Amino acid sequence: MYKHTCQLCGMEFESPSARAKYCIYCRDKAQVLRNKAYKEKKQAGEAVAIGSEQVCSLCGKTYTVTAGSQKYCKECQGKQARSKKISSNAQYAKANYKTLKLYVSAEERDAIKAYAESLGMSVNKLMLTALEEYHKNHESK
Repeated sequence: MYKHTCQLCGMEFESPSARAKYCIYCRDKAQVLRNKAYKEKKQAGEAVAIGSEQVCSLCGKTYTVTAGSQKYCKECQGKQARSKKISSNAQYAKANYKTLKLYVSAEERDAIKAYAESLGMSVNKLMLTALEEYHKNHESK
């Protein structure tokens, strides 16, 4: 379960989703606000109608809109998927960290995770701290 803070009321709540934004009490309110914003956008003429002709912002060709969130023609959509940028955090992690796999049983994993959480640490931080302590205690031996 992930802990979140509701973006509407500020109440803390738990959800199995890492992307939850609203508590169970505000989900319907948020949907009403999204519908209202879309209606206003549509009335202002800013919403793109499915079946309308648009100009691709990458290649400049005209294309027929087949989905509400479509931004590019079919050819450029494929190019966008292939050349998808990785976030700066992911780039930093890739450049500065390497993965170390540790195999444990499911019960051991759950126990380690619970112990780390009880100390206010991540499992990664717990393991690094344990290795530092081991190294400190076994240096002179």
